[in-house]
Amino acid sequence: MNIIMKKYFFVTLLFVSGLTSCSKKPDTPALSADTTTAPLQSEQIKITAEQFKNLNLSLGNFSETAISDEIKTTGVVEVLPENLAFISIPTTGFIKTIFANTTLPGQFVTKGMVLATVESIEFIQMQQDYFQAVAHSAFLEKELERQQTLNSEDIGIKKKLQQAEAEFNSNLALIKALEAKLKLLGINAATLKKGDISSIIKVTAPISGYVKAVHINTGKAITPNDVLFELINKDDLHIELKVLEKDAHKIQKGQKVLIDDKRLGENVMATVFVVAKVFDNETKAMTIHVHLDNHQQEQKLIPGMFVNAKVLTGTHMAKTLPESAILRKPEGNFIIELEKQNSKEVVFRIIPVKLGAIQGQHVEVHLSEGLSNSASIVTDKGHFLSDMGGTVED
Repeated sequence: MNIIMKKYFFVTLLFVSGLTSCSKKPDTPALSADTTTAPLQSEQIKITAEQFKNLNLSLGNFSETAISDEIKTTGVVEVLPENLAFISIPTTGFIKTIFANTTLPGQFVTKGMVLATVESIEFIQMQQDYFQAVAHSAFLEKELERQQTLNSEDIGIKKKLQQAEAEFNSNLALIKALEAKLKLLGINAATLKKGDISSIIKVTAPISGYVKAVHINTGKAITPNDVLFELINKDDLHIELKVLEKDAHKIQKGQKVLIDDKRLGENVMATVFVVAKVFDNETKAMTIHVHLDNHQQEQKLIPGMFVNAKVLTGTHMAKTLPESAILRKPEGNFIIELEKQNSKEVVFRIIPVKLGAIQGQHVEVHLSEGLSNSASIVTDKGHFLSDMGGTVED
C-alpha cells in the first residue's frame, strides 16, 4: 500500500509541474534602446482603484497648437564697421601722456576727447618745413610779379618768367601738402602762429564709444603702423547668424528670430534685416544679420558673444501635450494613456512617441498610432506609474 501511494504522489508532482511549465508565459522582451532596429511596444500597467486614488494623478487631453516652424542656428554679436575704431597716428614718436581717467577699458569716451599725447621730432620738422615754405612763398610771389612786368614790357626773358612760375607753383604745392599732413595729425595749419612750433600731438577719439583695448604705455616708441587704442560704439549692435545651405531657401528679410540666451532675458525677439546672397565656400553656410527688437536687451549684447537662435519661418497646427506629460527614458520618450477604469482596477497604457518642436510649455507629439484629442493622458506624476512596471501587449 505504501509503495502504491508513493508512486501516486510522484506522478501527481510531475503532472502539476507540467501544468506549471505549460502555463508560464515567455519572458517579456526588454525595450530596445535602438528604435531604428526594433519598434518600441506599448505596455500595460494595472493598478487598483485604491492605488489610483492615492496617486492623485493629473489627467489631461491633447491640444491643437500652432507650432512655429524654426531653423536652429548659431552666431556671434557684431558691430558695424563704422562703429569700430582703431586709433593710430601717421608719424613716429614717443608716448608722453596717457589720460587714465578716459582710457581704462570699458570707459565711455566722446568724439574729440583727448586720450593721450605724443612727442614727435617728425612733427617738429613738419612745422618747420611749413613755416619756411610759407615765408619763401612771399619772395617767389614777388619774383613772379616782377618777371610778369618785365615780360609785358618786352624787357624780360621768357625763360625766367617760366622758371619763376614753376618755382612759385612748386612751393605752393609743398605748402598744400604740409597743410594736409598737419591736418592728419589734428592740426589746422591756419591756426598755427608763425614761428610757434609745438612738439606735442594730441591723440583724440574719432568716435564716441567705449574703450575696448589700450596698446600703449608711457614712453613707448610708436610708428604709423601701431594701433594705440580700440574704441567700440554699441549704438548699432547686431547678431550675425549662419544658416546651412539646406535651409537657406526658407530665409527671408523681415522674419522673426528667437534668441535663446538667458543672459539677455526671456523671449528675446529679433528681426532679419540682411540676407547674404552667397555661401561660404568652407562652411557651405549663408550669413544673415538680425537686429534685436528691444533696444534695452540689445545693450546687453557684447561684441564677439556667442548666441543660439531659432529663425521662425512659419507655423503649422500640431497635436501637443504639456512637457510634464512626457515620460523620458533611456530607450525613448513615452506618454501614458488611461485605457480603462472601473470600481476595482484602472488600466493604463504606456505609448512610445516622437517629439517635435516646443512651443512655450507644450511639446509637439508624433504618435505611431492614432489617438483622439479626447484621450485621457497622464500629465503629471507619470514616473510613479512607470516604476510599477508593466506587461507588453500582444
